[in-house]
Amino acid sequence: MNTNFKQANERIKNINWENKNVDKPSHAILVTEFIRRGNVFLDFNSKDDNRRAIFNAAEIINFDIPAQIKEECNKLLNLNLDWVTEYLCTFYLEWAYVVDKQIPIAMKFHDLYDPIIKLFERGGRISYHHNELVCGRDAWSRNSGAILRGVPPQDIRDEVLDALDYGHIS
Repeated sequence: MNTNFKQANERIKNINWENKNVDKPSHAILVTEFIRRGNVFLDFNSKDDNRRAIFNAAEIINFDIPAQIKEECNKLLNLNLDWVTEYLCTFYLEWAYVVDKQIPIAMKFHDLYDPIIKLFERGGRISYHHNELVCGRDAWSRNSGAILRGVPPQDIRDEVLDALDYGHIS
């Protein structure tokens, strides 16, 4: 029954963490789309503008993740990753579990973490520096509530991102 959770596990397992591309045009698109989706989700749940770009959606909706799922996530992420990446991957895995439980809000926002996981898959990395979320040469305010409300959804299909990064469609 845990189809999304299993797919999320495989997706994390298949990321080549040694592949680190410092800066590609697609990276800014993916981080921007991740923050945009996060703000849409958070607008649905709260009108508070004091937000962090990195958040645990399962915790926000007060979903209690079972201990065995948390343990499975911890085993998978024992990869010596930085804390931002580790947290985001954990939140992604837990959200996939919530989606499998067919919680209505999770179904509505099933692809919430997809842009940031795709960033990792494509060799992008993020970090916090001086209260900003940084990816390559780009940075976003750590308090994401005040930004990106008017940005339209970004097309994050691989062929579109490849065209941005390499000037052609793969």
